[in-house]
Amino acid sequence: MNPELISFVIPLKDEEGSLRELFARISAEMETLGQDYEIIFIDDGSTDGSWGVVQELAGKHPTVVTACRFRRNSGKAQALAAGFQAARGDVVFTLDADLQDDPKEIPRFLAKLAEGYDIVSGWKRKRHDPWHKVLPSRVFNKMLSTLVGVSLHDHNCGFKCYRGEVVKNIALYGEMHRMIPSLASIKGFRSTEIEVEHHARVHGVSKYGVKRFLRGFMDMQTVYFLKNFRERPLHFMGGIAISLLLLGGLCTLAALFPGLGAPLAQRLAGLASLLMSSSMPFLAIGFLAELMVHGWEEKSRRARIAEVIPGRSTLGAPRVAATLAGSGLRVLPAPNAIVEPQAAMPHVLVVDDDARLREALTLTLQAAGFTVREAADAPGALAAVNDHTQVVLLDMNLPTQRDGLMALKRLHKSHGGLKIVMISGQQEIQTAIETMKMGACDYVVKPFETERLVRAVKRAVALQQITDGDFEIEPLRAPDRSVVNA
Repeated sequence: MNPELISFVIPLKDEEGSLRELFARISAEMETLGQDYEIIFIDDGSTDGSWGVVQELAGKHPTVVTACRFRRNSGKAQALAAGFQAARGDVVFTLDADLQDDPKEIPRFLAKLAEGYDIVSGWKRKRHDPWHKVLPSRVFNKMLSTLVGVSLHDHNCGFKCYRGEVVKNIALYGEMHRMIPSLASIKGFRSTEIEVEHHARVHGVSKYGVKRFLRGFMDMQTVYFLKNFRERPLHFMGGIAISLLLLGGLCTLAALFPGLGAPLAQRLAGLASLLMSSSMPFLAIGFLAELMVHGWEEKSRRARIAEVIPGRSTLGAPRVAATLAGSGLRVLPAPNAIVEPQAAMPHVLVVDDDARLREALTLTLQAAGFTVREAADAPGALAAVNDHTQVVLLDMNLPTQRDGLMALKRLHKSHGGLKIVMISGQQEIQTAIETMKMGACDYVVKPFETERLVRAVKRAVALQQITDGDFEIEPLRAPDRSVVNA
């Protein structure tokens, strides 16, 4: 596997003695591989000189090192979340800063990821840790694998490798950093593991204690609930309610049994009444949760469904395709089905980190007859482009100009026939010329009118299809600075 950029996300706390050596090892390995890389250090409230070392590395290697410091200790999950947000790589590694994870394993991770997996986790078969830490960890890993259906020997291992789209789609909070493969499985990402060498700690001390395992057990229950009942909470709450009703019914029958004394029968009747009445709140909560899930489902269905292959219908293929496309889904012809040409709709990818503007652009283009997908950042854009994408509407700042230009460069390199329309608030002609040289076919200045935007996208579609026939291309005009009507 040969990604354009590899990101290393390294959370740390009081690891002053190991940071320089860790940086040197990673850099040496990446130079051997000939890969572009970035290293993101997240100082999670260190009290030693760790932040000074990170500042020193960032000053000496500004094109490689990104430094982040929390005002206080917030936990590894929050540190990883900050690192994932900053990461720009097609592939993202996480590893601990204590030198127990060896960067020489990087090529093996990349090779395994290239087999089609989304996450590759390290497995420290031979651990250089005390037995009272190893034994509970093994019990925890076995329970978690059984409970959530993600079979890994070492869920806790911090040495992991991810595809970029995975880290952008995982919400970390609390102490959920141990549960990333399990959380990713809920979204359909596939995990595997490779055995890695584990070194004894040389600097610093372990940050984990007994409380870690108790918290991990609670997090395990949370992930199990999310995986099995996130979209059907009534099945969980209703199961409790039905159990209480059944127990109440059994107590009622027992109270009616002849031969029981009056005091015992009264107690059983009272218990039956209590159990049955207690079931009602569980049912009510379950129904309320179902209503909330229904509302969320209506909003998120488009984002989860990647494509639809319509079957044969008495409505006719064009009408079926138009109906599905109207719901925002990408439509592919069914195998052996006859789809008339007018049913095909140009496919546009909208890339902008402003959610409100992205929604406005999507609605505008859909109203103009385009099939639209969305992405919020450069990694999301690179992951969303496929053989059906004809035009990319790309914001130049994602959230920085460097990210937008990087996405433009990579999209042009990996998809040479793709037409890219840049949108930007910069009105300098020289900037527009530079983007054209990098592969853009048009440059639209914000704010803009919707008609101008639609014309630019239609022109890009015509350019993209020009090899399939003769098209009349509208001449390129000067950037329009009118206000968007979204």
